[in-house]
Amino acid sequence: MSKQLLHSHNSDVIVAALNHRAFAVVSSSSDDQTSQNTTVYELMAAAAFKSDGNKSNDDNEIQAVCCTEIDSSLWFAVSRGVKTLSLYSIPAKQNSEVGSEETTKLLYPSAIYNLPKRARSLVFTNVEDLQVIIAGDLSGDAIAFPLPTDAPTSTAKENEAIKPTSTPKRLLLGHTASMLTGLNVVSSDSEQQFILTADRDEKVRVSNFPETHVIHGYLLGHASFTSCMDAISNERSLCLTGSGDGTSRLWDYKTCKEVGMLPVVIKKATEEKQSDLEEEESEGKSAQEENDEMENDVNEEEEDDDFDKDFDEEEEESFDRHTVAVPLSVALHPDAKFAAVARDEIQSIDIHPIPPVAEKSSLSTSFQLSNFVSLHKKQTMECKSQPLAVRFTSDSSVLVLAREPEYLLHFSANNCASFSDISQSSCVAKALCKVAQSENIVMPTTTLERNDHGECTLQKKEDRKELTSQQNTEKGGLHWNDPGRKETAKKAQARKRQRKMERKKGEGDKQANQETSN
Repeated sequence: MSKQLLHSHNSDVIVAALNHRAFAVVSSSSDDQTSQNTTVYELMAAAAFKSDGNKSNDDNEIQAVCCTEIDSSLWFAVSRGVKTLSLYSIPAKQNSEVGSEETTKLLYPSAIYNLPKRARSLVFTNVEDLQVIIAGDLSGDAIAFPLPTDAPTSTAKENEAIKPTSTPKRLLLGHTASMLTGLNVVSSDSEQQFILTADRDEKVRVSNFPETHVIHGYLLGHASFTSCMDAISNERSLCLTGSGDGTSRLWDYKTCKEVGMLPVVIKKATEEKQSDLEEEESEGKSAQEENDEMENDVNEEEEDDDFDKDFDEEEEESFDRHTVAVPLSVALHPDAKFAAVARDEIQSIDIHPIPPVAEKSSLSTSFQLSNFVSLHKKQTMECKSQPLAVRFTSDSSVLVLAREPEYLLHFSANNCASFSDISQSSCVAKALCKVAQSENIVMPTTTLERNDHGECTLQKKEDRKELTSQQNTEKGGLHWNDPGRKETAKKAQARKRQRKMERKKGEGDKQANQETSN
């Protein structure tokens, strides 16, 4: 699943994961984004949970980060590969007292929780006046941990970190035999709260909150695992999801209906991958088969001079070698104006405008906005390196976490509803980039876990086999929402009914023969 590597509170507090290290950037309150004073905090791991030489880099890697402001305090949360959840807190007044960005301050956890599994989704919220942090882990559970009221403020003294044990954790819900890939707590216009949990089984569950045993509904439509999710709390109650089938879909989580879809993006096969495919194909053919194919190609060229037909065949062959780009991160504008998507192996961010709600009118329905819309791309924001996470801030800016050497990109909204790159002048982007470059931090190539064969681990084994078998067919190609699946299911049901009818007929004939013999 895609990791939650970037989070923000309003527009002046940002927390980002740079491989196995987490940093928080706190800015002074100012309307000018290029003249703010910023302070960078490194969110350290406690000594008792630091990795030794026997642990791999995966154990050190950050899984998820989150931040918020509660009762005049800034809270940060970091989930690590060693199955720990660390909480950090500083007074919010430091937000207006920050000074120079020359030094990086160290923060050690004020509280630490052990996790049963790695958590890749975090969200701060409150349950009946109790402030909690909810973690969605790889076992499919959403667990609420209380924020300790007696925990010390995070300081540079690491021996002050404590392990809270006064209040027990609470299991909110679980997805049976699956794993959570996204988590969010939102409220609709009626002030009813929901908890949205995306999983590996192509769906998003919408449950009431905090009465999580009451399921409000499901968001169904993806044909593969849900890789990322974002949702907003306003009158439109929108949720945006990305999936392994290559699609990004827009939902109304209050009515549990799909209201829009972003166009699928195709990534071209690299020269190395294309040569590997050609080698595999050539190895599987005998010399006789190759000669037969060469003769057939010559005959076709002599018999058919239609350029369009030859072009279509070449286009189809090259198209089959391409694959869909899986969304790594999606983001919704706080006012439901835009949707942003970062995709695997695509060095750009796509911005899609979201149409406003159609007002009630006496005109014919043909003049009204359709219930389902296709969100066409308005702008592509190019990145020099692979983007890993994208997020909108409260001032409509777009933050992009990327690989080195950029690390953090900052795009500001213009009056003409477009976005311009201000990373070179943004105090937030410059401060984080300066720290990362000085430490020579190497970012991961992607946030999707893959096995030794390059297959996404979230892809189910049966889906991988089906994918491989389809790629070996003559057509090969793309497999999202493949209508052949429905046709295969219909044929299987027809064969099942046929066998059932034959079984009943056989039993009837057998009973008739017994009655005749008696």
